[in-house]
Amino acid sequence: MGIPERITRIVSLPGRGILACDVRGGLHLLDQNLTLRRSSGVPALAQDPAGSPVYGVALAGDWIITRDKTGTLCRWHADTLRLTDRLDARATADRSLLLEGEQPSPTMLRGIGLWNGKAYVDNGYFQVVVLDIETFAVERIVRWPHGYDMLEWFCTDAPGVHAVADRHGRVHLGSLEEWLFPTTVRIDTSNVHRVVYDARHRRFWAIGDAGLDESRNVSNGVVTLGLDGTVDQHMNFARNDVEGLVFSPDFATAYIGGFDGELLLFDNTTPELRVRKRVPGFSHQIIDITTDEQGRVYTLTQDGEITALSADGGLLHRLDFARQCVWDLRPLPGDDAAVLAATDDGTAVVRLDTRSEHARLDLVDTFHGLPGFARRAEPCGEDRVAIFWPDGVRRFTSEGTTVWEVRLPGIVHTVSVSPDCGRVLVACNAGGFEFDAVTGDQLLHIPVDQLPAGAWASAYLSDGRRVIGCRTGRLAAYDDTGRVTWEMELESYPKRLLAAGDRLRVTGGGGVKEVVVGEDKPQRQFVELLDNTAENCTLIDGTLCVVTYGMQIAAYDHGSGELLALHEDLPDFPKGMTALRGADGRAYVVVGGRGGYLRLYRLDRRGDGPVLTVLRDLWLPRSSGARPFPAPVRP
Repeated sequence: MGIPERITRIVSLPGRGILACDVRGGLHLLDQNLTLRRSSGVPALAQDPAGSPVYGVALAGDWIITRDKTGTLCRWHADTLRLTDRLDARATADRSLLLEGEQPSPTMLRGIGLWNGKAYVDNGYFQVVVLDIETFAVERIVRWPHGYDMLEWFCTDAPGVHAVADRHGRVHLGSLEEWLFPTTVRIDTSNVHRVVYDARHRRFWAIGDAGLDESRNVSNGVVTLGLDGTVDQHMNFARNDVEGLVFSPDFATAYIGGFDGELLLFDNTTPELRVRKRVPGFSHQIIDITTDEQGRVYTLTQDGEITALSADGGLLHRLDFARQCVWDLRPLPGDDAAVLAATDDGTAVVRLDTRSEHARLDLVDTFHGLPGFARRAEPCGEDRVAIFWPDGVRRFTSEGTTVWEVRLPGIVHTVSVSPDCGRVLVACNAGGFEFDAVTGDQLLHIPVDQLPAGAWASAYLSDGRRVIGCRTGRLAAYDDTGRVTWEMELESYPKRLLAAGDRLRVTGGGGVKEVVVGEDKPQRQFVELLDNTAENCTLIDGTLCVVTYGMQIAAYDHGSGELLALHEDLPDFPKGMTALRGADGRAYVVVGGRGGYLRLYRLDRRGDGPVLTVLRDLWLPRSSGARPFPAPVRP
């Protein structure tokens, strides 16, 4: 028997097993072989209305304390996983510090600090709640001494000093009990997901998402700190977020992993930072790591898969999980109601049906022949072009016959097809690659010496020029020879580029930025009330709709930038998004995401009713979960 919902966190419970928290607020206990032994079974009691993801979790004696994405705090019995206490995010606040009408902000905060019988955790308003662990009574709610901030991690293992990490690249050193943190060290410009005490060498290790100074948005990795805050060593090894850090029981090895999809084993027998082994082959990006008392290592990937490995990185077990995700949505040419979806299985076609009063989406076709999940898919004449994890590009017919396929020397991020369907452009960690759409022959390579952080997003302009967005925020257009014909700085990283005439809409850090090609700065920006990265957007009837990594959908008036609607109840991370005009003449917006959902909205600005109305959800069938895991080891 498997776990029915995607796992969001894993943590070792010594003497009990491995605890897994899921996207609906449920808890599950696994043994060392990843066999499910017990589930809480009552996520709806812990989360309102139908379950919110748990990101913060801590073991405190016989109790498990959790924090969900809204800031709701729960206490569970560690042996039975029975829910005993729940503090609603809307009520657990010092209301004297809030704005009128302020509501909890959904945020994926992971940190819960435990010290001297107390638990310290951010509520849904980024105030710190201090709880008595044995009674779960709220002792006080206080401001963070360094101002309004999101606290991501707490470490109380070092003698005489506590460490708190935030979402702005800082590590604060001081005392939870005294509520004083006089030493602040900046080690990154973005999230510091872990600060861990190294008992062997009496120092802290901290990981970052974006890098600092000249390496900002180019490379990032791990930093070691003395207990006084002195930076010791700094090693950059990643092109993307670093999410997990844990030590072996004897502190001889540190295990680090992240969105690059590799587990790094650091030799910690001497103080110098040294990677002893890299373990690739995971199904997706690593988002969490833990170890048990015997030294086994457990990893969690973004798709919900858990693996158990030996201390040296050899595969022992894998939790079978039927994953699904809708990564991309693109209207099919020649059929106004049909949409091509890139999925964890390959691709699917869904069709909007508005013939009756109740509009719906119908699944009409699927193709499951790709060797990895399809991160993006684009129509190319009568065929499709897709990129698949981690490094593949393939053109194939609607029946699934391969026309051509190439593998690239890096993780692929986006794919674009030229307006005349003659060329294919891929954004990859190893640069920008252009191929002949008919033969698959490489036409152009824009190398990493021009894109120091790799290419993260791609698009074709209406005149056929190629546009590449770099993680550093540099946006540039290239001619047939690879010469730059226009460039600008976004000052934030891009996730997707959507071309419309002489304009580009750029999603990513800083919301959605609209750029006029040839100008040197964005013409407008849509960011009000958006939490986390803007993943995708679509424009219809003068309304720009945006989805974010915070599980939000927002609607803005495109002309004025006014926020018209905001909903924060998407079932899971949104990825794909498109707009359609129904046969009834109405505007519809479709959002797809992790878990395989497709949510259909009606968009209406003609009356006094809601701008966005949820009509229904369609859930794609889940994958079998039976995927190979070769886990080759590279020195």
